[in-house]
Amino acid sequence: MSAQPRPAVNRTTLAVAGLVLLVGGVWLAATWPELGSRLPGWWPAARPDSVLLDRDGLAALRTRGWWTPVVIAGSTGLTLLLVLRFASRFRSGGSTPLALPSAGGAMRAGALAEALAQRTASLAGVSRCRVDITPRRTRLHVRTHVWLDPDTPPAAVLAPLAALRDEAEESAAPYRIVGSVRIRTRDRRTPHVR
Repeated sequence: MSAQPRPAVNRTTLAVAGLVLLVGGVWLAATWPELGSRLPGWWPAARPDSVLLDRDGLAALRTRGWWTPVVIAGSTGLTLLLVLRFASRFRSGGSTPLALPSAGGAMRAGALAEALAQRTASLAGVSRCRVDITPRRTRLHVRTHVWLDPDTPPAAVLAPLAALRDEAEESAAPYRIVGSVRIRTRDRRTPHVR
């Protein structure tokens, strides 16, 4: 769990899906008679009374050497991306209940990850943060990704991060916290003049 859940993956997935839908929509719009007559001769427009790819067209594509490897590679790549995306939703163990020593006490690993991400993001000099927690038998593996403001040195946030880790270990007792911290500095955006 995180304060901002994997924005790059989400944006890339939406961009690819949007591009595929846009290309398909433009291709289908070309079958409209008024628009189809204005398209260049090389445009692969289907006739209004036919399917997008008939048997003759598919047979012609299969005779080309690049068609079959591209379809197999594209389908395999898309399947692997979807499987990895699906697996990443469960990798952090966000819904796993952690038994606490008090009678009937339990805490979700995702709630602890979200609390850690919010506390870390509120530190001075931290631009944003993402925390993933993977529960094991007696320990919690905490992966923290911290993006710093452009003028913040990494040494300035190490002591507060260690203090937050100690607080989290006290909250999650009897579990021991083992973790890693990845610190990145956000680039200062310089305006481009055209």
